[in-house]
Amino acid sequence: MFKIPSKGTLRHRLSIKGLIIALLCLSAFFYVLHYLIFRDFHHIAIFALHDIAFLPIEVILVSLVFERVLDEAHHEEQRGKANMIQSIFFNESGFDMLRYLVMCDPNSHNLCSAMQVTEEWQRPDFEKAIRFAEQYTYSLSPERIDFFALHYHLENRHKYFLKVIENPALMDHENFTDLILSMYHLWEELDYHTDLYQLSEKDKDYLCSITGEIYQLLTREWLLNVIYTKKHHQRRLAHAVRVNPFAFSPAPPNPLQSL
Repeated sequence: MFKIPSKGTLRHRLSIKGLIIALLCLSAFFYVLHYLIFRDFHHIAIFALHDIAFLPIEVILVSLVFERVLDEAHHEEQRGKANMIQSIFFNESGFDMLRYLVMCDPNSHNLCSAMQVTEEWQRPDFEKAIRFAEQYTYSLSPERIDFFALHYHLENRHKYFLKVIENPALMDHENFTDLILSMYHLWEELDYHTDLYQLSEKDKDYLCSITGEIYQLLTREWLLNVIYTKKHHQRRLAHAVRVNPFAFSPAPPNPLQSL
């Protein structure tokens, strides 16, 4: 389908075209001025050829060096925005979900022991925690999961999840978007059932498998978020350690029932 360009696009193209013409005219003016003053076309030709010969090197410098520096700066800016979005997500939903899923994991004491992050942790400590998180088996007990409470929690936030996914700052963060999509998918599956207290064993196992994937993704993204906070926002690290979802009393209240 033919698309009529917007006024903003046309103005942008015209401005670039005008700038190119103006720069070419300015270059021609200085060449003419040089000839009028020195009357030496041979000298002009020598320096013109010299400039043309150096042009490929300028292209290399601009495209391979300066462009890479700009790309890295842009990537770091986008990473900062993504980290802010992730921090808001954990405050809105992620912390409560993760605390609750830890309660539903019969072997969570092993994972909790490995995730006792402190302000003194250094890179080797975080690398060790990441390796443990990647090798850990995220198995949840269907008998411990209150699917009605999960549905209530996600029901109040599923529209927020859609807004998060639409944010362009998350385009390069596939794992985090996979987490949001998985949580939205879990809400869809829970919303499909009319009675979440009368589920078949097959339905429980299926819902439990989806929830287990969310459990794993939440753990990984939380840990990466803490690592970024330590590196770039040292002042906020104390808060991140204080709200650690893996540090709680042996019998905490259900964090989803009050939401």
